[in-house]
Amino acid sequence: MKKINVIFIIVSFTSCLHAADCYSQTTKPGASAVLAVFAASTPCSNGTRPLPGISANAGCELIKWNLVLFHNPTTLQPTIFQLNCTYGLPLQGTTGFIGGGTKVSLTGKWVILKGTPANSNAVIYQLNADKSGMTLSFLKLGDDLLHLLDSEKRLMIGNGAWSYTLNKVTSKKM
Repeated sequence: MKKINVIFIIVSFTSCLHAADCYSQTTKPGASAVLAVFAASTPCSNGTRPLPGISANAGCELIKWNLVLFHNPTTLQPTIFQLNCTYGLPLQGTTGFIGGGTKVSLTGKWVILKGTPANSNAVIYQLNADKSGMTLSFLKLGDDLLHLLDSEKRLMIGNGAWSYTLNKVTSKKM
């Protein structure tokens, strides 16, 4: 029985590492806690390249996104975000990149806004990066889905093979 408990603990810890990189879920009053983690794979297009700061001449066909949103657990107000992207040319027959890809990380504050040109009641999550001053916006489609918006707050349009929707992979119960 002890062996099963040890295996369960190891598997649980390993799952935490892989699912959300064990982001802190602090419960101190006023401290930030993980609200949700979203992930996606999108095309590396003219519309998406500038968002995480990918140069126009970089070899890029694919971007993998990992977005962690933090909030104040007491007030439930947004606090900070951490966005990690890996981009590059896909390694055929795998889910990886040739040479491991190139990594980009952005951190900053995020806010909840209302309205897009097409829908004045739309809920927008706007990320404001600290160092680059870059702004990224996502339309909240539901509790489990965010859709990337262009600089005019319009939906990025995919095709039958690609989407610009980030899916929730983990969350903290509120």
